[in-house]
Amino acid sequence: MTNREAGINVVRQMMGDQAAAKLSASADSNTFGAPIAAYAVDQVFADVWTRPGLDRRSRSLVSMSVMIAMRQPHEFAIHMGAGLNNGLTLKEIEEVLIQALPYVGYPAIATALAAAAEVIKEHGLDVDENYAGHRGLL
Repeated sequence: MTNREAGINVVRQMMGDQAAAKLSASADSNTFGAPIAAYAVDQVFADVWTRPGLDRRSRSLVSMSVMIAMRQPHEFAIHMGAGLNNGLTLKEIEEVLIQALPYVGYPAIATALAAAAEVIKEHGLDVDENYAGHRGLL
């Protein structure tokens, strides 16, 4: 299996068929940004996300934390969805936000909370019913 195939498999498992197809098409195109998409598939997803040492749940926790600190709500939402697919619960994701709070402050957490609310809504997750035990979206 090539790095490209391995990377696309990771994207498919974490983000679904649509995201994998879109990223694959972008990486294989000759359009503006194709080298960046190819790097994401070949290095980030194939090399970094498959390294030994941390499981995908842990990598999701780290990635979400970085996106909170960088105030990147779009990327936080992507990684939150992937984290749910990697086995995280909504309660665990909330704990990431609480853990980050004293280090990044309320404005960064408020930005991430708004993104989290959209993910919860988009995936039809009802916090009251699925809060502690929900695992996976696929």
